[in-house]
Amino acid sequence: MIGVMKAVVAVWALGSATVLAHSWVDCAKYDPVNQVCLGYSRGYPGRVNPDINPLYSYLFSGSPATQAMCNPKTQAAMNYSPLFPIATVQPGETVYTSWEQNGHLNNTHPTKIDILYYPNADKQFADVTERSTAMVAGTMDFATNSNCYIPGYPNTVCFGSWTVPKDLVPGNTYHFVWFWYFNQNPAGEWYSTCFDFKVEEASYVIESKPMNVLLAMEPPNNVYAQGMTDAVQKQMSQVTTLGKENQDAVTSYSSQSSVASETAVVSQSPAPEPPASSAPVEPAQPSSSTIAAPSPAPQKCRPRPVLV
Repeated sequence: MIGVMKAVVAVWALGSATVLAHSWVDCAKYDPVNQVCLGYSRGYPGRVNPDINPLYSYLFSGSPATQAMCNPKTQAAMNYSPLFPIATVQPGETVYTSWEQNGHLNNTHPTKIDILYYPNADKQFADVTERSTAMVAGTMDFATNSNCYIPGYPNTVCFGSWTVPKDLVPGNTYHFVWFWYFNQNPAGEWYSTCFDFKVEEASYVIESKPMNVLLAMEPPNNVYAQGMTDAVQKQMSQVTTLGKENQDAVTSYSSQSSVASETAVVSQSPAPEPPASSAPVEPAQPSSSTIAAPSPAPQKCRPRPVLV
């Protein structure tokens, strides 16, 4: 187990920024159950890009009175690609968003992240001052033992969950901001990453599990460098999309699929009932020969949804 963990750490180090670097969103819609990314932030270059830190990290230093909310170099527009696409969600869906710790673990006084948004699909964030006027979809700890895979490793993956607002209208695209109040500088120090969600009545819903269960899994293996690969697209196509009020059904759906794969379902026709008769029926007399019991009907297995 320890050897596997070290191997994973080594792989992550290949695409990670240095410990002194700060952070940004790697995956806007992260699936911690299957450990793949289902949607990225604007202009995401991938961890394989050696310049991702200066290219993608976006700092607000000293509590500026005004500054563009989104990184002008990479996030000023909805610039997604087939490899790093926009995510699709549904109102009320639980979403996991991920980033790297970058050496800023703090269990005593954890720094905080807000997910900011406007309920108007036409509204785009322009200035950092809007952090005080926008609505908050969720608040998460940045890096603690309770939301990071390997807390002792500076570049480990951390993630948190939040809920897509239920009042968002399907068929529209909404703008969100991941806003981290780092504040190592007494005068103020913040970071942002901008991303968008396509809101539909149905989407790929991630199975809900307790955080300690998710963190007990092996850390993801450089998943963000891969992007939306054919394997991930195949996985998404093989899972039934759940719409509207079906978010709570995802756990039941998954459990039923698991049971179907482990337990054969026996289908056997019931024995025919004797014909109705007004006369009493005499019990059948056993014959001198032994009567063999009928063979059971063949078992039929319910197919299991395949997750790659």
